[in-house]
Amino acid sequence: MYNMDNKKKILKNIFIILLIIMLLPLISCSILKISERTNSTAPATSTTIAEGTSEANSATSLNEQQSQTLSEKPDEAAFKEYFTELGLGKLPENGKLPLDLKKGDNIFVSNGRDQIVIYGNLLKDTKLSNAIYDVNAKKNIREKTEFPMVIKKGGFAGSEPVNIPAGKYEYKIWVGDKLVGVFPFEVKP
Repeated sequence: MYNMDNKKKILKNIFIILLIIMLLPLISCSILKISERTNSTAPATSTTIAEGTSEANSATSLNEQQSQTLSEKPDEAAFKEYFTELGLGKLPENGKLPLDLKKGDNIFVSNGRDQIVIYGNLLKDTKLSNAIYDVNAKKNIREKTEFPMVIKKGGFAGSEPVNIPAGKYEYKIWVGDKLVGVFPFEVKP
């Protein structure tokens, strides 16, 4: 009797684990904790990746970002309070975070296979929100939405499939009501 109950419990736990593994890829926005430590060698002013920027020079200051034509200006003080790095990148089809992350790649194909990635290094635990702004229509195509969990201090990356029409967009990130990043990107058919 005792062995039969243990076997049932073990099978039930295995079933739950397998179910979780199968459902994990279906989550539209996943947050991956990369490290608990802060990276003191990371550029302190990395906030945006401009179109065509290579990973080698992906650190762009807020002043450079503001010189680009953006729909809104990020709050520099809030950025410095919460981040040492914040950027936009790409995860190719079948890619895995953090190994396959292409920092600075901001051109995507609208097929659901490319993954748009927001990554960074937090100085303290916080909740983030995001939105996607259509540059041509001058309106959000996805309204500001808070991430479902607190992001812990250290490195992080969150990805989601690109399922929006071809066009030019901005990926926006907030801490509370303070805009901390605006990242231009393009989607091709």
